[in-house]
Amino acid sequence: MFPSVLVSVRSPFEILGRAEVKDNIAVVSWHMPASITPSKYAISIPSDDPVRRMISRAGNFVINFMGYEQRSIVLSAENQDGLFVDLFEFLGLTKAESDYVESPRIREAKACLECEVDKEFESGDHTIFLGRVVGPRV
Repeated sequence: MFPSVLVSVRSPFEILGRAEVKDNIAVVSWHMPASITPSKYAISIPSDDPVRRMISRAGNFVINFMGYEQRSIVLSAENQDGLFVDLFEFLGLTKAESDYVESPRIREAKACLECEVDKEFESGDHTIFLGRVVGPRV
């Protein structure tokens, strides 16, 4: 699998003074399993990234593991801002509802972990989210 993952989230967000529920995707290169029992996974997001604020508000996220053959999709997502563009559509990905969390998953992912935020840590210019895995999807 490609080392970066795509993290998807659904959250209320205010854009140009108008509140709406928004789905977004972020490329996350810093991620790792954090515990087997209970099952937890950690992701690190730049503190100034809108996705960080969205995950904080939503309290959940989905880690989408993309295959090596999908690396061009991941690379295309790296410098995109999902606040003004539907990244699912832009990247040609299919949005699917998750089984256990509100945030959507990516149907084309090789595997997904549906996570509820267990803890949130400030770490310099990044925020680390420790997610409790509530719904693996392989």
